[in-house]
Amino acid sequence: MTDRDTLMRILKLLSTECLDLNRILDKLKISRRELDTGLTILEAHGFIERIEYEDKCDKCPIYDKCNTRRPALYRITEKGLRTLSRK
Repeated sequence: MTDRDTLMRILKLLSTECLDLNRILDKLKISRRELDTGLTILEAHGFIERIEYEDKCDKCPIYDKCNTRRPALYRITEKGLRTLSRK
């Protein structure tokens, strides 16, 4: 099971840029299973969303900070940003 600290680490990382699975794994140094569980939890609760390349990146809340344009990216939602600002 993914703990709260891991979920917050994922949220904080995605607050700076949109990332694909491999880049998240590289930056956080966690197992693929732990990452998959964390992403599933965060996405199910509306804190992050998975976007495909075809989606319009300019609608992303961190578009101005993001330099990644790859398929199957994860980005933080407004709800996720609000949660981080309360911590």
